[in-house]
Amino acid sequence: MLWRVTHPTTARSHPPGPPPRRASTLGRIRDGLPFLIDPIGFVGGRFQRYGDIYFVGSERDRHPGLFVLRHPDHFEEVLVTKARSFDKGHTAFATLGQLLGDGLLNTDGEVWRRQRRLLQPAFAKKRLDEYAVAMVAEVEAEAATWRAGEDRDVAAAMMELTLRIVCRTLFGYDASGDTEPVRRAMSALQGSLAGIPIPLPAFLSPQARRMKRARADLDAVIYGIIDGRRPGDPHVDLLQRMVDAVDEDGSTLTREEVRDQLVTLFLAGHETTSNALAWTFHLLSEHPEVEARMHAELDAVLDGGALTPEHLPRLELTDQIFTESMRLFPPIYALSRRASEDVEIGGWPVPRGSEVTLWVWHAHRDPRFWDEPWAFRPERFAKGAGEGRPRLAYMPFGAGARACIGKVFAQMEGVLALAAIASRWRLVSSGQHVEPNTRLTLSPRGGLRMRVERR
Repeated sequence: MLWRVTHPTTARSHPPGPPPRRASTLGRIRDGLPFLIDPIGFVGGRFQRYGDIYFVGSERDRHPGLFVLRHPDHFEEVLVTKARSFDKGHTAFATLGQLLGDGLLNTDGEVWRRQRRLLQPAFAKKRLDEYAVAMVAEVEAEAATWRAGEDRDVAAAMMELTLRIVCRTLFGYDASGDTEPVRRAMSALQGSLAGIPIPLPAFLSPQARRMKRARADLDAVIYGIIDGRRPGDPHVDLLQRMVDAVDEDGSTLTREEVRDQLVTLFLAGHETTSNALAWTFHLLSEHPEVEARMHAELDAVLDGGALTPEHLPRLELTDQIFTESMRLFPPIYALSRRASEDVEIGGWPVPRGSEVTLWVWHAHRDPRFWDEPWAFRPERFAKGAGEGRPRLAYMPFGAGARACIGKVFAQMEGVLALAAIASRWRLVSSGQHVEPNTRLTLSPRGGLRMRVERR
């Protein structure tokens, strides 16, 4: 078939790629600057030149190098069929760990499996149905504060909204007074991942100092939430489940382990969905014909009544719109892994210790898998559409055992938020030039100013 990846036929020891990265500080700056300016375009140009998988070596012989991937077949190998040969020892996770600690996002092995066992029940269908009611209530409360004709930063509004939803549903906590410490923490984390890494002592590094302050601010909020609970308290949320949890070996989570899980869900659980919603409103403002079709669906389904979670299965087009938005602007636009043993990807040998980056953005916009890949066409995700497309050509939540534990939660949250707001308001472009900001997640650079209009 057209989309099948080709395997190497030469005797090379690694895929083609650019010259090795220089080891000196000045060389690292020169090598990293083009990537820093435009990561998506820079990597896309290398894919055009070298193919579906390319290799970046290093002048330092002890570094096994970096393999950069864009093909769904290669994604399948790393995340599914050979997942046991990869871990999260990639350098990016060392930075994440400074703020997140040893949470579900960046742990491996038995530690991760234990955490997953303890957290999974919070995302069972019964719990999700309960969360949906709280989601609608939070969105309706947010939409009620908007006024016709006002100018809003929709990206910031969605960030605060999704934070309140995560805290209310998973932690039984009103976060309306704590959005600023969380915003600072996420800003510090994003900033630490955006630059060219230059080794400096912590006391000389502005980024290290910002991260330390951010962690202290965030810990004050998180430990305050934790210390308000005791084993056996009459709560049914995720926090209480963690406080009460007893694993198969009789062990319980320590205060620090609960902290690490809460921080991970606190940050990762709202940042991605908020960005997905912001991009969706941006795309709808640029495609009024799609917006009109969505409004027609909402009017027919709601029939003049208030939105409830029971409407969700009938909001097919609204769901497709949110899904297509995450194809064009995946909040997690690239994934990283490290080979924990010698393995092969696409027939190429990948030595133990090699770092691997999977570029979701480029798979989502590959013309081999998507007709008119740059076009906003929600019908791509209608029932029966996309037959024959590789399974991981669309991968906004990862794949395999390490796929996002909250993917159903996030999809439901996004569709309900979109429906609740769009049933009452239209968001019109202010004329701002909008471009992606490629940091930890994919956000609109400089926010997203839009004018609120009553439907």
